[in-house]
Amino acid sequence: MSDASRRNLAPWTLYLDQGIGESMGAKENEELVRRQFELLNAGDVQGAADLWAAESFNHGRKVDPAAISKVYESLRSLREHHTLHETVAQGDWVAVRTTCEGVHAAEPAIPVNSGIFQGLRPTGRSYKVQHMHLFKTVDGRIVEHWANRDDLAAARQIGLELRSSTEPSNR
Repeated sequence: MSDASRRNLAPWTLYLDQGIGESMGAKENEELVRRQFELLNAGDVQGAADLWAAESFNHGRKVDPAAISKVYESLRSLREHHTLHETVAQGDWVAVRTTCEGVHAAEPAIPVNSGIFQGLRPTGRSYKVQHMHLFKTVDGRIVEHWANRDDLAAARQIGLELRSSTEPSNR
């Protein structure tokens, strides 16, 4: 990759593109990602967090296993469970489509799922939505994660409504 091309990449891409660590096979990377979901579904937050590298990125934010553990605890408070469907692995990257089912049983300690549960008393309502996740792995650890979730559908299923504002914006 040329120096000019590198200047246009985000910092985490530079870190991950520097050839740090050894590449595992696509099959092993797919199994690592599957294992993470299995541990989360079983409620083993620490076990799932331990699959992350000391320096990783979640949605472009630098994290470590302790930070990911806090995210996972917040998701566990919503009783989230993922059913894995298609999984595609190529090199260090693994993509997976899941159905995520949860219950708005708590207000998570930190904002998750676009913060739709923040400031809202638990409704006890369940939700079921589609997710797409993309993971990068190095040396048998997760080093990067991105997700695309249907948070609007989850919000509607727990009773939130999307309304247009009739008031002019104060901005």
